[in-house]
Amino acid sequence: MASFLTINDDCLCRIISFLDDPVSFHSIAVSCKRVQQVINNTRSILHPKLLRVKAEYYIKCYLVEITDDESDYGYNKFSDLEDIFSDAARLTAAKEFLTYTKVVNAWKRNGPVAAKLLTWVRNQESRTEEGELGETCFTEYLSVMLHLPGCDKDLRIDTTIFYDHSGDNDGELTIQVTCGDLDIKSEGRVPFCESYIRYCPSDYEFWKEKEVQAVVKPMKPVVELLQKELGETVPPMTNNFFVWLCYFFPHQGTLETEHKLSFEDPSRNVTPTPEDVQPVIDLFHQNLQADTSLKNLVSGWNDPDSNLSSLIAQIMAVLIQRSETEFFEKLQRDTNVFYEIASDLKQKLLPKPLVQDFLLRTELVSSDYDPGSIADKFVQGEASFRFSGGKVVTAVGGMHGDGASSPSWSELELTVTLPGGKLLELDATCRYWSEPLQVEMLSPVTELFQQSVNKCMEGEEHIPKLGDHFTASYLLHAMKFGREDETFL
Repeated sequence: MASFLTINDDCLCRIISFLDDPVSFHSIAVSCKRVQQVINNTRSILHPKLLRVKAEYYIKCYLVEITDDESDYGYNKFSDLEDIFSDAARLTAAKEFLTYTKVVNAWKRNGPVAAKLLTWVRNQESRTEEGELGETCFTEYLSVMLHLPGCDKDLRIDTTIFYDHSGDNDGELTIQVTCGDLDIKSEGRVPFCESYIRYCPSDYEFWKEKEVQAVVKPMKPVVELLQKELGETVPPMTNNFFVWLCYFFPHQGTLETEHKLSFEDPSRNVTPTPEDVQPVIDLFHQNLQADTSLKNLVSGWNDPDSNLSSLIAQIMAVLIQRSETEFFEKLQRDTNVFYEIASDLKQKLLPKPLVQDFLLRTELVSSDYDPGSIADKFVQGEASFRFSGGKVVTAVGGMHGDGASSPSWSELELTVTLPGGKLLELDATCRYWSEPLQVEMLSPVTELFQQSVNKCMEGEEHIPKLGDHFTASYLLHAMKFGREDETFL
């Protein structure tokens, strides 16, 4: 029978790639030098699953490391890491922004003029910030740059949307367009519907004509410039088309038939061919320089106080080559939650090895704790926890509240699935109403956590003893409900 010593790197990588959680990865990595050698050789890593597990493992260890720094310097390191994942997601997504398939899809979905405008794009960025004026609020920033071939100038459209799902604050829509000496801004409130419910900007097709005109009227010189660059279209550029261009362009939203523009010259309306589009794609990537920017992003990040930063950078370099956009977005979301968990455990005075062990056993499955769900007065979250012997505990929870911008959650529902399949169903109302969560029901989970603690701290003089209250608090944090632990516990 072949041993690990005789298996080649590729075969061994395939075996290791079946590990799908950081705990198992860590166990095998420290148990065999041959395996450790292959894992540490980034060039030998050929399987995305293993790359992602490696990344999550090192990132969790790094978060524990920087959380141990009680100065602002530790938080700054966390912010830098979060920014790196955000920039990596944005740049890897940009590499796939303009393709022949996407041009054809734009042509089919929104017409020949929309497809032509897509071939003029030189840059596009977007980001969303939540909770600026309240937990039900968000601000979305959109920017697209078009190169106008006729005047040989770049036209930039910057759109900012502020919206409050609860309706406590007026929605605001700001559009600013610059092109050479042209600099025009349109500002206004997002309209109400007849029942006095505020529209989201994405509902612009339901706005009254005068409301759409109020947004577009200041932009008349921009509309005229675009029409001149495009040539004769049928119909001429409509107000709804322009709003779509500012908010949805190029890959979102479907225009109504009457707003799908075509060219007056029928020969310009034929399906784009690869020969037509490829030169534009090449020019787009030449201007974007995404690979260079990504390389500089990784090489420019360095934490001299930690060996983990170089390991994370090595893995990121490979993931970037694979354009793992969705994974970078996940890392950005999860990093924020795990940093909060690590900080909370640090405040509970748990030793560093134990904090790391907790993070490595925890997987954030899902959470919709966002402005829309908060305004709907119901949020949900799910997390899972791995223990020795392949045992897994899953926690699914939901909170009901009043839906205000600063919500007060009044009810909690929690279902915990134990390794054998037994369900623990708990519920609570605000503890000030004398119905706190029945934490004693979580004793089987506490026992599993305590076994992990005992194994992690084996040989230490002082081994922390966990209680059911601690377990309940940890489960809530893993589901992004951590700020409410005092409400229900």
